Amino acid sequence: MAGIAAAGGPVKGVAPEASLGVYRVFGCAGSTQADIMVQAMERALADGMDVLNMSIGSAFNSWPEYPTAVASSNLVDAGMVVAASIGNSGSGGVWAAGAPGVGEKVIGVANFMNSHVYLNEFVLSDGTKVGYQVASPSPTPPTSGSLPLAKTGTTTSAADACAALPANSLTGKAVLIRRGTCAFHTKAINAQNAGASAVILYNNAVGPLAASVAGTPAVTIPVVGVSDALGKTIDAFIAGTPSASMTWTAGAGSYLNPTGNLLDTSSSYGLAADLSLKPDLGAPGGLIRAAYP
Repeated sequence: MAGIAAAGGPVKGVAPEASLGVYRVFGCAGSTQADIMVQAMERALADGMDVLNMSIGSAFNSWPEYPTAVASSNLVDAGMVVAASIGNSGSGGVWAAGAPGVGEKVIGVANFMNSHVYLNEFVLSDGTKVGYQVASPSPTPPTSGSLPLAKTGTTTSAADACAALPANSLTGKAVLIRRGTCAFHTKAINAQNAGASAVILYNNAVGPLAASVAGTPAVTIPVVGVSDALGKTIDAFIAGTPSASMTWTAGAGSYLNPTGNLLDTSSSYGLAADLSLKPDLGAPGGLIRAAYP
């Protein structure tokens, strides 16, 4: 669908006056085939598109002779700039890079973590701001209201809140729980069953925490994830403050990402199957704040 104005609102993108063409290659099943992708590429060329950007690929098909890789290189010969993600199979090790990103003339792009992360915030009763990520699919936290703080372990606990907690021991409180051993859903349900009004999960490794508490029974209280550093700060605050509390806010702020400018663990990497050097470059792709939603 050509002719869409790029970022015409108050937030400008990287190419504010560009005309965008959008080509659907996925069906209702959520996957596609190489021949359909090639048809879309040829349509983009016929429509006069100057740049083709594809965040799509066939993992472990790292031969530059793969159909979509060949088609992409042919587009470059026809005058189009073609960039494609190198893949999200970093845990698979070498040779996980996928076509079309491994095409000889394609700009294959790896995914680096953003240097900062922009997060919603709550505030401790001493004024410390804490950036958090909502653990899906728990309810969205409110933007006002205070809760007393509690914790169920220490900064060295390996299985914090993995066992059932005493009934009513956390009634009306926001409880701090360390990541480790059992599922986030288990920790959140145990806290919920003990009467907690909210859960603050914190990482047991460097960096922010994006958690999921999906499971049965459903978690019905807000659950948020924070970094290991902020979790330790909250833990110390609770330990040293008899009436420690937190307040939900509508505020947000930028936080340094300790793993910023490093390859995202999800990103595929080369070489390609013919030993050519891939990816060609890396760009920020992890912890990116989008204009929508």
